Amino acid sequence: MPDLLARITAWLLAHREWAGLAFGLLAFGESLAVLGIIIPATPVLFLVGTLLGNGTLDPFAVLPWAIIGAIVGYWLSWLAGRRVGAAVYRSSALAAHRHGIIRARLFFRRWGGPSLVFGRYLLGPFQSLLPLVAGVAAMPPRRFHIWNIVSGVVWVFVVLAPGYLAAKGFTLFGFGPAEQRRITLALLVVSVGLIVATLIAATHHAVRTARR
Repeated sequence: MPDLLARITAWLLAHREWAGLAFGLLAFGESLAVLGIIIPATPVLFLVGTLLGNGTLDPFAVLPWAIIGAIVGYWLSWLAGRRVGAAVYRSSALAAHRHGIIRARLFFRRWGGPSLVFGRYLLGPFQSLLPLVAGVAAMPPRRFHIWNIVSGVVWVFVVLAPGYLAAKGFTLFGFGPAEQRRITLALLVVSVGLIVATLIAATHHAVRTARR
């Protein structure tokens, strides 16, 4: 993963004009039902936040794309749930994620519209199932779009904040480029470890649930 992140950094530095679109596609994939479960976006999001914080990337060239990607990903997931209905839960793409579906359905049933905002952080890799559940539950379009826009905007700023603040802190405390790279790498390794642990736990629980 560190090698992959190094390649991503090099690519972003060499093609800054495409950074916004690339980040928008990442946000879109992270927000799309099923696909969002398997995309380990957190380390890349942290990386983009650091590049924004140290001035390498222009926020006005990145943030709009990210917000649009997050909103469109949730919208398509909601539309799929609305069109297909409860039958989508029995699709082969979701066969291995029964536990995630249950968690998303219970979370949405309890919190309704606000779940689209808070669920992005509380449901981990299964957050992308929330708009799908909302669509199956026939959440009214106007209500969904309002919460979806709020969710997309808030999520982008929240996920970029740790990397952004870390980069600002590096500068504030006088860390040199080499020290910044080492600290950033350590934080990325921790992020990757948390993602892997979450995926292993989710997979293990899904397998146990399927055997019952």
